[in-house]
Amino acid sequence: MNYPIKYEQNPSSEDIQQLNNGIMENALQKRGMKPIEFFGFFVRNENHQIVAGCAGDLLYGCLYVGQLWVSASLRKKGYGTKLMELAENLAKERACNFMAVNTMDWEALDFYRSRGFFVEFERHGFDKNSIFYFLRKNL
Repeated sequence: MNYPIKYEQNPSSEDIQQLNNGIMENALQKRGMKPIEFFGFFVRNENHQIVAGCAGDLLYGCLYVGQLWVSASLRKKGYGTKLMELAENLAKERACNFMAVNTMDWEALDFYRSRGFFVEFERHGFDKNSIFYFLRKNL
C-alpha cells in the first residue's frame, strides 16, 4: 500500500510523542537503551503564566536543554542561571555523562560559556550570516 505524506505545521504534542515512542522502541530493541525522559522547570507569575523556563530531554547519558527562555522583564535577575543549575543537578542525579545545548550567535553563547559549556562545533549558512553553536559540558 502507498500512504500519502502530509505536511502539518505546528503538529500536536501527541503526534510528536508518537514519533518519540517509535524512536525509543527502536533504541530499546537495538541497544537496550532506557526510554528518553522529558523534563521541564518553569517560573510562573501570579496568573500562572510561564515567564521563564527550561525544558529538554534526558537521553542515553546526556541531558539536552532544548529550550531555555526568560521573559525580557526577568532577564539579568538570575533566573536563567538558576534554571540551568537545576538542569545540571538533574543531569547529575540521573548520572548523565554530559549536558548539551544549542544557541545562535545572537542569543546566549556567552551565557552558556559562563556556565562551563564549550563549543563542540558550529554550523554556518543561516539567514543574515547567523551561526548556530552546539555546546557541551562534561559532568
